Amino acid sequence: MPADMKSIIAETFIKMVRRKNIDKITVKSLIEECHISRQTFYYHFQDIMDVLEWSIRQQTHSLVDESLKAGDLRSAIKVFITFCTEHFSEFQKLLNSQRRAQIEELLIDAAKAYMVEVSRHNHPDLYVNYEDMQVLLQFNACGLVGVLLEYSKTPSYDQEKLVRQLEQILSGELLHLNPEARL
Repeated sequence: MPADMKSIIAETFIKMVRRKNIDKITVKSLIEECHISRQTFYYHFQDIMDVLEWSIRQQTHSLVDESLKAGDLRSAIKVFITFCTEHFSEFQKLLNSQRRAQIEELLIDAAKAYMVEVSRHNHPDLYVNYEDMQVLLQFNACGLVGVLLEYSKTPSYDQEKLVRQLEQILSGELLHLNPEARL
């Protein structure tokens, strides 16, 4: 039995998601497509959602690694947006399922994990207290996932413009407040 059976199961699951609705994918259909036993599946995963969670974590780690190699914020954002655009049809199928709430939570958690790892690497001396960091992460992750899902629906959206806008938002440059202006 291959040492990377977990990866094989996850890759087969993603291929199945591309072909059909996640609600139609069962453990039985997945093990048949993988040509493995039920016991082998349950050795590696608890259920279908566990396969999805593991797959998202693996992709998040890959995106973090690729983003860290990118060198600057704009390039890192482009890596993230390109990935989301390329996999938009899978995201849509997942979000159109009965498990939408769970899947949205997984995507937001993945965005938070991504932001934490990239910021730790790029700003190791940054200190924000835990409660503030949690609010900041939740706010940015929800916003980022929401924006990406909304813009990815439009096949003709300007990806470079979105990269620039997100860079300006994340760096704080989008808002140019007049120092004399008062709220």
